[in-house]
Amino acid sequence: MPVPAHLIEKIDLVFNLRERLQKRRAAEQSLWSMSKPTAWRMVKRVMVRAGIEGPQATGKGLRHGFGIACVLKNRPLHKIRDWLGHTDTQTTEIYTTVIGAEDRELLMGVWDDDGNK
Repeated sequence: MPVPAHLIEKIDLVFNLRERLQKRRAAEQSLWSMSKPTAWRMVKRVMVRAGIEGPQATGKGLRHGFGIACVLKNRPLHKIRDWLGHTDTQTTEIYTTVIGAEDRELLMGVWDDDGNK
C-alpha cells in the first residue's frame, strides 16, 4: 500500500526500515518481523501516549478508523476493500455506515450557518 513520504520518514526514524529493507531480498520485504502480541503491545503504548482510550485504542480500532477516514475522503469502495484485505465488498460496506461523531460532522455539513438546508 502506498504511504506518504512524510509518514515514511517518521516510520523510518523509529524502525530504521530503509536500511533493513536494503538488506533483504525483494521477495522478503515485510516491514516488521515482530510477533502479533509484540505489535499489539506497541499499538497499546502508542494509544496511551496519544490519549486514546476505549475500544478504539486497539489495532482493530486503527483499522476501523482508517476505513472510516477512507469513506469520508470518498475513496472508491473497491480500493478500500483491497487496502483492508477484505475479499468481499459487502464487508467493506460496513464503513459506509458512519456513526457517532463522524455522523454528526457529516450531517452538520448539510446545514448552513443559519440552519437552512
